[in-house]
Amino acid sequence: MEKNGNNRKLRVCVATCNRADYSKLAPIMFGIKMEPEFFELDVVVLGSHLIDDYGNTYRMIEQDDFDINTRLHTIVRGEDEAAMVESVGLALVKLPDVLNRLKPDIMIVHGDRFDALALATSAALMNIRILHIEGGEVSGTIDDSIRHAITKLAHYHVCCTRSAEQHLISMCEDHDRILLAGCPSYDKLLSAKNKDYMSIIRMWLGDDVKSKDYIVALQHPVTTDIKHSIKMFELTLDALISFNKRTLVLFPNIDAGN
Repeated sequence: MEKNGNNRKLRVCVATCNRADYSKLAPIMFGIKMEPEFFELDVVVLGSHLIDDYGNTYRMIEQDDFDINTRLHTIVRGEDEAAMVESVGLALVKLPDVLNRLKPDIMIVHGDRFDALALATSAALMNIRILHIEGGEVSGTIDDSIRHAITKLAHYHVCCTRSAEQHLISMCEDHDRILLAGCPSYDKLLSAKNKDYMSIIRMWLGDDVKSKDYIVALQHPVTTDIKHSIKMFELTLDALISFNKRTLVLFPNIDAGN
């Protein structure tokens, strides 16, 4: 990469809201950190990263030796639709001060979370360029609406698949500002220090658990149908019990209905 004309570093703000989006953003953050002569990295942490019930996952960022510039408590507890809206509002109230202080040249935002919508809205209204990771995907429910809204707020797009690329083009995004790069999580998986996954499984399910003789289960609520969340999870549990295998159930995200 060539330096810009005035030799000024590009100030990049990476905002992460939870463990899931950090797995996508971490490889990008490592890449930025490896070129300090060109980039200045500011890390903003918000959302469920900072909640005890969800593991205080900001510590993963610290363990990767990133300096967290700002921590924003933005989650309103309640786990219903109103709490999600209030959390977006709280983030919108807090983010302008942070962005005014950091003055980034560009903000990197991932995905389709309601927290990410608040980030993109704040940056767009403050004339900060936005790079959106994993736009153009189609998964259903409110996630699609949020993801596509962030796409229209963003200026640059990094997508994972050719179908996602075509969706972005069909939304009238400039092809010259779309990069088809694949999923960044693959970089994280391929560079994992501990590739002995069974040692991790045994830590949770016991030393005598055998390969292919266990189940890892995760179920997030459907935010457009939260009144049936408990029933759907009961059906899932019944199915898991019927397999009669040791099961590791992961905690759901912080969406309404969890």
